[in-house]
Amino acid sequence: MKAKAANFAFDPSLRIFGSGEHLLVVFDSQSPNDMQRAARTVRIPKAFEQLWLDVSGFDSAEDEGHQRSLRGRVSLVTQDDAGLQVSHELATLQLVFHAEADRKGTLTHIDPAQVAYTVRQALSECLGEALNECFQRGEVQAAGVLPEPVHAVPFTASQYPGAAAQPSRKALREQAANDAERQARARKRKTVMAWVLPPVLVIAALATISHLASLQSPIENAVAQQMANDPESIKAQVELTKQTLQSMGLDPGQGGDLGCLAPQ
Repeated sequence: MKAKAANFAFDPSLRIFGSGEHLLVVFDSQSPNDMQRAARTVRIPKAFEQLWLDVSGFDSAEDEGHQRSLRGRVSLVTQDDAGLQVSHELATLQLVFHAEADRKGTLTHIDPAQVAYTVRQALSECLGEALNECFQRGEVQAAGVLPEPVHAVPFTASQYPGAAAQPSRKALREQAANDAERQARARKRKTVMAWVLPPVLVIAALATISHLASLQSPIENAVAQQMANDPESIKAQVELTKQTLQSMGLDPGQGGDLGCLAPQ
């Protein structure tokens, strides 16, 4: 069986709220591939020196027919000023994927290394965004504490630029995807017009010219018929041509043969 790059969307939810001397961390994988999906809340002390995510597993695949199961664990690790580290488990993931079969029936399973990479990237982004939102809420709450509550005046985020909410990275990704899709559609329309419109215009122009060329007025038809039946008219036309050439400084008797213009 062959392996392929990860093509699944992993967009977990990770939020952090202040609660006294602690922080409440709420996590949900939000993945339809997660057979053990369950929202979980853990409490960690605010007085930490370092905080990071620990992702383990996803390196051993369990294959059963068209299904591949990958297990992993996500934990939040804190370290205090004394160097003591504490691991807080957020989730135990069991991601199940269905293999694809080519024309020969060969199954192509998802690559465990790419799954682990995708999970780590998404979790790191979620943690950064959750910490940013948590700190923003803390700044807003600190700015809202007034010495005289009786005369407190409502405030808005615009009064505190540092506490202004920023668009989430998920919203930015969706906006970028929509913009890219609109640009792709516009390029496709331009390409179709560039290939289709010029031939259509040429065909229409040729059809118009052909139609106009086929239309002769009754007077032109009558003159042409009269010249074809009257040798004298042809002779007069030959003489007129000779005179025209002579007025241009040409000698039709030497430089060329005008016998083709004579009546037959």
